[in-house]
This record gives sequence, structure tokens and C-alpha cells, in this order.
Amino acid sequence: MDASSTHKVNKRPEQRQMHVLIIGAGIVGLTIAQGCRENNIPYTVFEKDVEGTRTQGWALTLHWCLDALNRTIGTEKATRIPDAVVDKSVTSDAGNFLFLNCETAEVRYRIPPSRKRLRLHRQRLRKILSEEINIREGKKLVSIEEIDGGVRAHFEDGTFADGTLLIGADGNNSNVRKYLIPDDYALTPLSINLIGVVRHFSPEQAAPVRALDPLLFQGLHPKTGNFLWYSIYDSTHEPDGRPSFDAQVIISWMVKDPIADDIPESNKARIEIMKKRASTYAEPLRSIVMDIPDDLDSTTPLKLADYPPRRWNNKDGRLTLAGDSAHAMTMYRGEGANHGILDAALLVDLLKKVSTGEIDQKAAIDSYEEEMRPRTLLAVMKSREAASDAHNWDALTENSAVVAARILPTTA
Repeated sequence: MDASSTHKVNKRPEQRQMHVLIIGAGIVGLTIAQGCRENNIPYTVFEKDVEGTRTQGWALTLHWCLDALNRTIGTEKATRIPDAVVDKSVTSDAGNFLFLNCETAEVRYRIPPSRKRLRLHRQRLRKILSEEINIREGKKLVSIEEIDGGVRAHFEDGTFADGTLLIGADGNNSNVRKYLIPDDYALTPLSINLIGVVRHFSPEQAAPVRALDPLLFQGLHPKTGNFLWYSIYDSTHEPDGRPSFDAQVIISWMVKDPIADDIPESNKARIEIMKKRASTYAEPLRSIVMDIPDDLDSTTPLKLADYPPRRWNNKDGRLTLAGDSAHAMTMYRGEGANHGILDAALLVDLLKKVSTGEIDQKAAIDSYEEEMRPRTLLAVMKSREAASDAHNWDALTENSAVVAARILPTTA
């Protein structure tokens, strides 16, 4: 039995002390946990990985969710979120998202932001959100059991934990989702492949790229359909004190031929494919890809997929999903993390009412899911549409999902 399992199974439902089990210590799970900590709601976070084994993950852009995040995690943590920015030299960010013509390097669209944006280093943000949080690492969920007045989580190491509510925040391939929707849990594959790297830019290499935008931009070659994403991952300094940068570089393409358009197995071959697909880009976009070291030992291959939210039986409010577990979406509108954080904030708002006896848990979880599903279904489908638009120059208009303004949800 896990040390967090302090509830006896034979307690009557009304006697069971409120305790929230959060599966997954990513950004969404930790935001929920911080909200519980702030409001003295008992909780435990369970993470399958252990410190040092989690993948670093790419940076993320937060914009319309920032108010919801700040109110959820408390004033002290909120004031430190800017410490996680990828580049502290960018003191004034207009928040435009550029969409470029990769054949000419000219701007085709300037995508207006919904409000101020922050481009954040994922691990630095996670470090802030992990502080003062009770995280049990090395806890891979293998099964869930309904018990009297609550729920029991069973882990691969043979331990278990009991609570009154279990929230699956365990990502795209959520084990909680597999339990809740065993016949319909799989991601929906999309006909788009992607290869991404993080590479270093010297001050000289960075200068012409940052002249386009200091943080991020995207673009498409009109003739080849090869999409480019560029964004700062981290800022560093050369030995002489000059600033230099690490940046995420992504090339993606529509899969028209499953063999010719497949992703190679080796890092070297993947980099070769990226360079081949960017060979007709204009400068400085071409050099963004061509200067990737051929012997770079880390690449990220992705066959894109998403997950429009489904209806599930929340077992009288004992089980629910948040973030990518509930609604995985593509990156082409940059809203996945924003919706996940809003999920967390709205869940915490309702759990506060449960803890004070204002509403019961079933009503709270039903209310959360009734708001979350339509909001995120629209977002997933818009992101899927954006992924298609991003690879079709002739179909692009100012109203295309990939470039249209991001709309602030009414609940944010």
C-alpha cells in the first residue's frame, strides 16, 4: 500500500476525507496540484518517471491562459513565472505570430495575439510549479478500481493509493483515458509527419533570424509544401559574453506517399531529410536548417495525431481527465497548453466549492466536463484544420485556422 493511502476502504462515502489523486506531473497536473495546495485541498501527484529521466520537452507559449494560471497557483508562484522565459533579453514582446513565405522569407501574415504572451522553457516552468508539491515518482498507473466513496489507483510497483477523485493529466497516451474509454481511447492519426531538433545559434547565426522575430515564427514554401517552425528554446552566452541561443527547428510535411514521405530511423538520416526539404528556402530561413550539425545526436520524430474529447462515465464524479489526456491537439495554433491550464484552473475553482460544501463532487465534475468538452472540441478541430492549412499555400487566407486570431474563451 502506498504511503498516501490513508483511507480505509470500508468507510462510508460521507466519512471519506477529500483527497485528489493527480496522475501526471506535467504542466497541467502541477497546476492542479498548486491550486489544491493554495486552497488546502488534500492531494497527491503520481508521476511514472523519476527525476532525471523525463524528456526535456519543447518550449511552450502561454497567452490567453495567463490570468487563469496566475489565479490558480497563487501570488508568490505567479510572480516568478516570468523567470522561466526562454530569453530574458526580450523585455517588450508585441506578441505577433509571423507566417512567412519560405521561398522569399517575406511576411505573408501577422497573426494578432489574444493578449500578452510568454515563451517559456518547459523545465524551468515545471520546476517553479513543482515547488512545495507532493510528487510520488516512479509510479506508473496500471489500473483503477472504484471503491466505497472513492477510487483506488494501482501502480506498476505493486503499491496503490486511495482518494475521492482521480484526475488523469498523464498526456497524449493517457492510461486514465484507456480506463475510462477502453473502446475509444486511441489518438486519431493525421497525414502529417514532423521532425524537430534543438540546435545552437552563434551570435552571428542568430542575428538575421532574430531580425525577423526575436522569439518565434512559422512559414511555408508555396511550391513544396514544406512547413517551418522556429522558436527560441533557451538563451546562453558565449565565452566573450555575447548572447547566443538554442532554438527549436521543426520541418513538417503532408504524407502523400507512405514510403517516400516516411520518417527515417536514424538521427543523421532525419537531419538529411530536413535539409533536403528546406533546400529551396530563402535566406535566412535556409540556414536555420542547413546549419544543423549533421552529427546532432538528438532528433524528435512525430507522426501527428490528435484526440477530440469524448464523453465518458466519470463514475459519479470520481474520475476525470484534463489537458492532453482529454483533448490532445496539434501545435499549429499554439493553444494546447493554454487549454490544459484553463482546464486546471476551472477544476480547482470547482474543487474549492466541493471542499467548502457548496456543491457535491459529482456536480462539480459534471460541470467541469460540460464546459471543457465543447470548448476543447472546437480547439482540437481548429488545430487539425490549422495543421492542414499550414501545408497548403493556395488554401491560405487571413481566415485560415493557422493564421486567424486566437479567441479568448469566455471562461478564461
